Amino acid sequence: MRVVVTGGAGFIGHHLVSHLLEAHHEVHVLDNFSTGCLDRLLVQGEKGKSNLTIHDCDIVHSKFPTLEIDAMVHLAAPISVSESLKDPEKYRNGILEGSRRCFDWAKSSGAKRIVAASTAAVYGNANEMPISENTTLDPMSPYAHYKLEMEELLSNYNSFKLDCVSLRFFNVFGEGQTTTGGYASAVPIFLEQYSKSMPITITGDGQQTRDFVYVGDVCDAVVAVLSCGWPLLSPVYNIGSGKNYRIYDLAVCLGGEIQFIARRDEPKQSLSDISRITNELEWNPSCDVIQWLGRELFNINK
Repeated sequence: MRVVVTGGAGFIGHHLVSHLLEAHHEVHVLDNFSTGCLDRLLVQGEKGKSNLTIHDCDIVHSKFPTLEIDAMVHLAAPISVSESLKDPEKYRNGILEGSRRCFDWAKSSGAKRIVAASTAAVYGNANEMPISENTTLDPMSPYAHYKLEMEELLSNYNSFKLDCVSLRFFNVFGEGQTTTGGYASAVPIFLEQYSKSMPITITGDGQQTRDFVYVGDVCDAVVAVLSCGWPLLSPVYNIGSGKNYRIYDLAVCLGGEIQFIARRDEPKQSLSDISRITNELEWNPSCDVIQWLGRELFNINK
């Protein structure tokens, strides 16, 4: 299968490229490298030999390459909630208009399936737990608002010739996640602070809960969606771990000094209901964030 991955040089993207190459797909990456790392892709390209082609392409401004493709995984987007509050126009262009251009190009290039990355932020400060795909949608930021509009836009491309699905990612963690550029998650921040013998900083009281899902499990979910039969049973799936932890629990796991800093305007709790994708596609996450942190601490300390 010839698969295009937009944003393929990013955190999730370069892991997905690796998964696809290992499954012997032909992969084309579209990325402008504003936050992604070319070197990570070059390593994957060496492993995958000639099955990886990298295109320097800005999805908002660049001309797209001429290709015949089987599927697109659309990951490219600005991802900072706080930045979206300061510069909503950037997020309208980067998420909504960029996605429109990608979907138009994928359709004209012969794609049979488009898989687009959305976010659990579309649920906002949900009251009911766990959060299913039918939970009331209440985006709290321009980032989340435009991701929801992107989902609605993608649904308009769905037809008997083009199968379209949005994946609502919860808090993704894993190897290669940075603390700079775009969304800065608690997991890499805490690990960096620990490795530098700095206090672990927790926003608010640390009682807020998050559903952390491993990047390898996320990639397995994307591959499952790409490779399942026609047509997909659902237009949207939650991608989470199905369990949550307090931010305080992660900090305690690392040990050392903890400092509490000013709280942010953010949802108090998060927990995904992943029964839809588990039942329909037989996907199950396998990596627990606390166990993963334990392995990372062992590697840092050895």
